[in-house]
Amino acid sequence: MVLEAIMENVPSVLQRGSWTVEIDDITDDSRKVREGSLFICIKGMETDGHQYIDEAAEKGAAAILINEDYYTAHREEPVLNCGISVLTTENTRRAAAGAAAAFYGYPSEKLKVIGITGTKGKTTTAFMIRDIFEKAGYKTGLLGTIDYEVGRRRMPSERTTPEAVDIQKYLRQMVDDGCVFAVMEVSSQGLKLHRVDCILFDVGVFTNLGNDHISAAEHADIEEYAACKALLFKKCRLGIGNRDDSWYRRIFEQAACEKQTFSCEQEADYRASDVTLISREGWMGTMFRVGQEQYTVSVPGIFSVYNALAAIAVGYHYGIAAEIIKEALAGIMVKGRVETVRTGQPYMVLIDYAHNTLSMKNILTTMRRYHPHRLMVLFGCGGGRSKTRRREMGQVAGKYADFTVITSDNPRCEQPEAIMKEIQEGMEQTRGEYVMIQDRRKAIHYLLDQAQPGDILILAGKGHELYQEVGDERLPFDERKIVEEILNEQMSEQQECS
Repeated sequence: MVLEAIMENVPSVLQRGSWTVEIDDITDDSRKVREGSLFICIKGMETDGHQYIDEAAEKGAAAILINEDYYTAHREEPVLNCGISVLTTENTRRAAAGAAAAFYGYPSEKLKVIGITGTKGKTTTAFMIRDIFEKAGYKTGLLGTIDYEVGRRRMPSERTTPEAVDIQKYLRQMVDDGCVFAVMEVSSQGLKLHRVDCILFDVGVFTNLGNDHISAAEHADIEEYAACKALLFKKCRLGIGNRDDSWYRRIFEQAACEKQTFSCEQEADYRASDVTLISREGWMGTMFRVGQEQYTVSVPGIFSVYNALAAIAVGYHYGIAAEIIKEALAGIMVKGRVETVRTGQPYMVLIDYAHNTLSMKNILTTMRRYHPHRLMVLFGCGGGRSKTRRREMGQVAGKYADFTVITSDNPRCEQPEAIMKEIQEGMEQTRGEYVMIQDRRKAIHYLLDQAQPGDILILAGKGHELYQEVGDERLPFDERKIVEEILNEQMSEQQECS
């Protein structure tokens, strides 16, 4: 494909070279540049693609797209005068979306794309919608926090919403593999950084908004966070929103789409009634009605009802029968989202991704409604993230759990002891009982040792993650395997004693 065709709808200026150069690939990652590539230089929080122009040229890039201000400051550098086509644009992030969409043949126009945004519930809602479509016989792709499901391939997720070039590539692969639907978690950063530009969403879903992702690296304040979430509803045909959320009106006030609502508390297009929490040995779920139809969701808690209502609304929008939707929801299981670990013990162990104040409060208040003998939670906080969150999560755990084990999560380049100390400061503002055990495996061992019949034990924060980020390393850490290993050790010890 010639460069001119790729950039046809992208405001840009050709500073060097030719519009007719042939482009065989497009990338914003210098490591993936090959002969004939268009290399797009994107400035991120940690690295700047403009630093890798020399590397891209050496690998045979046919063209380079750079920011106007960079070109102004570096126009005399040899690499920008060596025969490679050099283009400039005001914002390479925005341009990347348009260029990639053109290069891959505008794949979103050949799919029905459903985007889900919100502080929590995106992943579970996305899996519910995907399962409903699959049960109805529609091949469906998925891009989200846990993994990317593209055609027949499943890949670990690098971020909730991929970069624009990768999104367009994945959508193209979905089209080529015969997918009808693409379900996508749309993060506030994905919207803010133009990753989903040039995609017209058939349906957008708003789950909720909480006071999270407020930091120098993410959003300046809650208002900016909400404004970014609201961008989705300027890019879709139908917006489906949680009417019970206090930010609902703000999110939809400038929406350019048709609107539908769901609720558990007030009149809405899809309203849940007769909500019942269900618990039996080794299993918890939720039952509710929408109109004359009764649904059972194999995920506990009121928040699972909200997620299911959003999925039901999407399913009904596409004419999918209630019986198919019921079957999909009854069998839903999302890794690391209120995931039950089968232990064969007289207590329950749950793994959940609760890693912020809102999700911690939700999981604890929800499990309290199942009337456990004791509610016990283990968690830490990630390094390089909001410090306010740490104290707040300590306060929530101290208030709503009977016992807390403060441990390490993904400390990254911070000292685990310092992170735990900040959690402790919040805990000390409550009357909650707790211990601090830095080694997460030992912390889990301690929690299992303390468990009594009827207890609910929550391992919070890691969820679907199979690793710990310590320094610059990702160390293997699968809480499911660790629980199994510890229980086997306990069983062996009991047998020896007997």
